Amino acid sequence: MLLPAEIETKTLIPALRAILAKRLIEEHSIREEEVSKLLGVTQAAISNYIRGTRGDPILITKLLAVKEVA
Repeated sequence: MLLPAEIETKTLIPALRAILAKRLIEEHSIREEEVSKLLGVTQAAISNYIRGTRGDPILITKLLAVKEVA
């Protein structure tokens, strides 16, 4: 059984980073390198967030459905 902190670090935080990365790149035309510095992750991680290989797509969809998150 996972502890709440483990759930957050393995699922929630990557999903939120993916949402932020996509928004910053698509809506504000910020380069991946800049976004990586803002979020404190590598450029490769940002690339994975954009491609959808990092961050649970189902959780991302659920989070975007929540007004406060979106």
